[in-house]
Amino acid sequence: MAGFTHVDDAGGGRPLVFLHGWSVNSGFFAAQQDLVTRGFRVITPDLPGHGRDRRSDPRLSIEDLSAALAAYLAAARLDDAVLIGWSMGATVAFDHIARRGPAGLAGLVVVDMTAKVANDAGWSLGLSNGQTLADTDAAADRMAANWPRYAPKIAEAMFAAGVDLTGETYRKAALAVAANDGPTMASLWRSLVAADHRATVTGLGIPVLAVAGAESRLYAPEVARWIAASAPCCQAISLAGAGHTPHLEQPQAFNAAIAAFADHL
Repeated sequence: MAGFTHVDDAGGGRPLVFLHGWSVNSGFFAAQQDLVTRGFRVITPDLPGHGRDRRSDPRLSIEDLSAALAAYLAAARLDDAVLIGWSMGATVAFDHIARRGPAGLAGLVVVDMTAKVANDAGWSLGLSNGQTLADTDAAADRMAANWPRYAPKIAEAMFAAGVDLTGETYRKAALAVAANDGPTMASLWRSLVAADHRATVTGLGIPVLAVAGAESRLYAPEVARWIAASAPCCQAISLAGAGHTPHLEQPQAFNAAIAAFADHL
C-alpha cells in the first residue's frame, strides 16, 4: 500500500507522528498542535479508511495501515521520530515495529491501548468489559450490517463517564465516527482484535511511554502498568479526569507528558 494520502505537518524539531484510533481521524489531535510552540514537528495523518482517506474496502486490515505508515516514514526520511499511537494507532505502530523493526524511531508512546484486545483464559488485560474474540467477531457482524446504530455508542465510550452528550466535543466525535463505512470499519475491527502484540511489547528496543486515561471505559489502568513492566525501557502514567481520549479530555497534561518524554530521549 502507498503512504498516507492526507497528512498535516507543522513546526520543526523532533518529529512527533500521531496515529489516531479506529473509526476517527487526525482531527482528534487538534489540541496537540500546541506542541509546535514547544519546538516539535507535529505530523498528523489520516490513516487509510478514515477521515479524508475514507473509503469502502471490506478487506482493509491493520497490516495495510502499517504498510502505509512504513511507506510514509521511508518517503519522509524523518530523523529520530517519535510515534504516538492512540488506541488502534498503537496497534499500527506495534505492527510496523514487529514487521520492520524500530529503525529511524527514537521512541514510542502508547495511548490507552493494550497489546491484545480480546480476552481469553490466560489474558484479562483486553477490553475492560471482558469481551473474547468470539464476542468481538459477533460485534463486527453487527457493525457491518448497521453501522449507524453503533456510531453513537462508540463515540460515547471514548470519553469518561458523564460526558456531555449535547456538548461540541462529543458531537464532533459522533459525527466523525458516523461518517465511516460500516463494512470497512468491521474489517479493521476484526484485524485489530485478532492482533496479539505481547511479544512485540516485550521486545521493543526503543524507549516507551504508556499513557492511560484513569477513567477509561475501554481499558483499565493496569494495562499501561503491564506495558511499563514488560517493555525493556518504559514508564507509565495515568491522567486523572480522562477516559479513552486523554489528548482530548486533558490536553495540557497530555501534551506536557509527550513533551517531557520526547525531550529526554
